[in-house]
Amino acid sequence: MAMTPAERKRRQREREKELDMQTYRMELTSSERHSIAKAASRQGYDDQTEYLLDLVYADLKKPASRACNYPECNCPFDKPADAECYRGYEEQAA
Repeated sequence: MAMTPAERKRRQREREKELDMQTYRMELTSSERHSIAKAASRQGYDDQTEYLLDLVYADLKKPASRACNYPECNCPFDKPADAECYRGYEEQAA
């Protein structure tokens, strides 16, 4: 027997709750969206979200010393000028 739309929606909400899913919103210009879609397509991705997540995961695999934009600092974040080091504030993988 086929599921009703209400049943499908209920299961979708249960799955999202179980996975602790949240919406992540980005404001992008049309040229930025086009660049992301083009780059994703060139790499064989059908979904730009999957492409962006793969880029983030690849960055997380880099040594922390290569991630920071300040010399002699090995924190994994880019910082604004005159900001304190964020070292020690990394979230541990679940």
